[in-house]
Amino acid sequence: MTRKRTPRPLRSKRRIFIVDDHPLVRRGLTALINAEPGLIVCGEAATVQDGIAAVAAARPDLVVVDLSLGDDDGLELVREIRSRHPRPRILVLTMHEAPLHVERAFAAGADGYVAKRELTETLLTAIRSVLRGRRYGAPGS
Repeated sequence: MTRKRTPRPLRSKRRIFIVDDHPLVRRGLTALINAEPGLIVCGEAATVQDGIAAVAAARPDLVVVDLSLGDDDGLELVREIRSRHPRPRILVLTMHEAPLHVERAFAAGADGYVAKRELTETLLTAIRSVLRGRRYGAPGS
């Protein structure tokens, strides 16, 4: 008698939401993330207001946030996401590298911090680390 194998359920991909005011950056991040096994971009936004509304609808596992969003402040978005939706992890990806920016991001509720000048491998490491519940780029870590 042969046993019929029951297929294992597919492991769902971790959902990433991107907030950056530059369409080219969003598109590049989307391509990079979607090419990774186990990760998928579930949405994007360019402003704080659009980000707040879209994160609520998309229910991502991780939100990647730039600190400079045109006339908007990414730290405001980090605070809003953290206060309204405690579940998703937040990774700041920004051009700002000063220790004060890093400290403020973590104080606002970020789980990770990466400078845009870093290699793509560093960003992917940060994404996976933050998704596992670890802090990335925190002062003193």
